[in-house]
Order: sequence, then structure tokens, then C-alpha cells
Amino acid sequence: MADEHTDLARVLGRIEGKLDMIVTSQHVQSERLDAMDSRLRQVETQAAKAGALTGGLVAVLTAIVVEWVKRLS
Repeated sequence: MADEHTDLARVLGRIEGKLDMIVTSQHVQSERLDAMDSRLRQVETQAAKAGALTGGLVAVLTAIVVEWVKRLS
């Protein structure tokens, strides 16, 4: 009977240890995802600014070219 309790305690201890490892691993993964999310947000913000600037520049240049073509005609 004592052996059964010892075996059961050992098995429960291993399960508890594994659960602790899983919780720790999830915490580390959460921190890594938060860091990646922060970096991605910065990249997306820079891309949006660059896209807006480029789009505005292309619109202005297109308008200039259209006016230039109208004056040549």
C-alpha cells in the first residue's frame, strides 16, 4: 500500500513538473510574441508613411505630366 502511494506521488510530481515547464514555456512564448508584435507595428507604421508619401508624390508628378502634355498639344 505504501508503494502505491509512493508511486502515485512520484507520478503526480512528474505531472506537476511537466505542467510547470509548460507554463514557463507559454510565458516565454508570450513575451517573444509581444516583442515581435511591437517590432511589426513599427515596420507597418513606417511602411504606411512611406506608402502615403510615395502615393502623394506620384499623384503630384502625374498631374504635372498631364498638364505638360495638355500644353504641348
